[in-house]
Amino acid sequence: MGWRRISPFKGSKKIFRASIFTNEEEGMTLIGDGISAVGALHFGKEVVRLDGHWDGEILGEGTLIIGPGGLFQGKIRVSTLLLSGRMEGTVIASERAQIASTGKLLGTVCACRLIVEEGGILQGKSAKWEESPPQGPHEAK
Repeated sequence: MGWRRISPFKGSKKIFRASIFTNEEEGMTLIGDGISAVGALHFGKEVVRLDGHWDGEILGEGTLIIGPGGLFQGKIRVSTLLLSGRMEGTVIASERAQIASTGKLLGTVCACRLIVEEGGILQGKSAKWEESPPQGPHEAK
């Protein structure tokens, strides 16, 4: 998967190295390499891929993919986390959290299913998330 945006300026064939791109047909948003952001990101049942750096919180009902070059610091609460990059903080995944062979999670993960592939790193605490009370799942301490 490699999206490229070509400059709209006539005669220019510059490639934008940093972009936020939404593919509405597939319901995916890409936060590209070179983007650094601080704050909160909220999304629905779509897929969001982070290849840049984000500091803050990401909340969604869908899937968050942190690519091999992606870095996240803060709190994540999603249905599914697919981690190939680096994450520092707390993750609550109502369905599953998967750490790929290139992934590194430093902190706390609370997930219904936790998958750590060979080579993947989980340094911190983990807890099984079974079912949410009305006000949401509690964070593992």
